[in-house]
Amino acid sequence: MFFVILRIIHNMEKKYLLSLITKYSNIQLGIIDLNSFSIHSTSTFTDNIFKLFDELFVKYGDTISIVFNNNSMVTICNNVTNKKYKIMYTTGCFDIFHYGHLNILSKSKELCQKLIVGVSTDELILKEKGKLPVIPFLERVKIVESIKYVDMVVPQTNKNKQEAIDKYNIDAISVGDDWKGRYPKTSCPVEYFTYTPNVSSTILKGLLTNSKI
Repeated sequence: MFFVILRIIHNMEKKYLLSLITKYSNIQLGIIDLNSFSIHSTSTFTDNIFKLFDELFVKYGDTISIVFNNNSMVTICNNVTNKKYKIMYTTGCFDIFHYGHLNILSKSKELCQKLIVGVSTDELILKEKGKLPVIPFLERVKIVESIKYVDMVVPQTNKNKQEAIDKYNIDAISVGDDWKGRYPKTSCPVEYFTYTPNVSSTILKGLLTNSKI
């Protein structure tokens, strides 16, 4: 018999867990407590079991890991340490990615389980700055998606932060401390990180423009 236990720190949604029974054949599910459940299968390592693993990872991301104990038992464990927020949100143009960008992303991830990054669209940058970015939107998205601290990338089509908070259930926003005193009011806390001096996309663009190389 195949046996799986999933332990996570937040309450499992019973409705979701029960739906797994009808979705995947040859499994039995038992609710152990608010934070764990067991799955029994009549056969070992079927395609359905691996599909179930894939679904759990999509839903819970890197908050769980699979440990293969032996040929008939697997334990899925909680990886999450106690972090200040569940979901944080930060935004930027990310045109000519540099250390300052990486710094705010890494510091944001230290505070949250899931980091969502809003990348400004070409249209928004043109509207706000009067010119298009050097790097097109889709390429900037791919760059930000490749950063290990980032869990999800979404387009930023306007500067309405509250709209994003409501849409993605954001618990907190992160931004450079150069925004202190002028950041728009939101329904969630704002974490300010020390602005990285002497580096910005604007500075880098200027250096590239003036370079004779």
